[in-house]
Amino acid sequence: MPKQFDKDIAPELPLTKPMDQTANQVSSQVPDQVANQLLSQTNTQSAELSQKKPSVSQVKQSPNKVSELPERQRVRIFYEKGESIKFISHLDEFRMWERTIRRADLPLLYKQGFNPQPHIQFASPLGVGFTGIREPMDIILAPPLPLDELRRRLVEKLPPGVRVHHMEELPVKTSALQSQLIGADYRIILYAEPGEIAGELIQARIEEFLAQSEIWRQRERKKRRYHYNLRPLVLELTYQGYDAEVEEHLIFLRVQQREGATGRPDEVVSELGFDDFARTLCRTQFYLMNNPDDVSLFAPYPIATKAQIEKQSATGDRRRRFSKKKSSEHVGGRSINERAGDEFG
Repeated sequence: MPKQFDKDIAPELPLTKPMDQTANQVSSQVPDQVANQLLSQTNTQSAELSQKKPSVSQVKQSPNKVSELPERQRVRIFYEKGESIKFISHLDEFRMWERTIRRADLPLLYKQGFNPQPHIQFASPLGVGFTGIREPMDIILAPPLPLDELRRRLVEKLPPGVRVHHMEELPVKTSALQSQLIGADYRIILYAEPGEIAGELIQARIEEFLAQSEIWRQRERKKRRYHYNLRPLVLELTYQGYDAEVEEHLIFLRVQQREGATGRPDEVVSELGFDDFARTLCRTQFYLMNNPDDVSLFAPYPIATKAQIEKQSATGDRRRRFSKKKSSEHVGGRSINERAGDEFG
């Protein structure tokens, strides 16, 4: 049986009064003068707060957060990526520029967000093993700096293999470089001893390449392989001769460079059949649609779109991929779930 507490040890606690009854007793004990005084003080404080609160017109006239930001400056830098750093990836090149700008103590502007990224834009990433003579890159600084001081501080911290050729200031709202590209020039250098590759052979293969209307190649994008027609993307391909002193065959290449339809020099070299020879692929010039001279230069060339150069995948290919996946899940006529049930049988 449960123990019974002794009243001397645990006296009975008084019951609490209802809240309404307690509030009424307290209010009846407060004199009217005190209540009136408290009410007047409350009205005075609310009036002061209403005076301090800005009106709707004052809120509209107050400057917004954008106007409070420091003045920004967009600078386009033309630089050279040399032989000594041609085997670094584009991500490493991006980090190299970010660290160089930080070491130069330049006021580089960063984007807002959980993981802020610097305002650095490249026209088109160079592949591993590629070099570039006049690569454009846009950066945004806040506050602005004179271009002479910017160039001096930047050049002092650049690593070997990178050289700045030119700088120019642009409007902050200028379109991104990637959206302005229409084409590029490349210099292909094949290294060979005298007599190892005949110049006539290179010329013959170039003529054979240009005589075709379709040259199908295979690429991989986002782990998906697809076929595309390389020929419409090659606008000019010319053999420029052999330099016996440095043992170099020179080839000039001009390609289209638009979104989803870009020609690549390594694909051209592979199609010509010179993949086994040492080579250098150097991008020498970019062409932009906001430059009238570049637009007039590319006016005679036909424009190839992404839909025109890509080979549409057949329905049978999708069915084969689906049947292959289905067959991998059913081994011996039993599904994965059925075979997994054996573990608990």
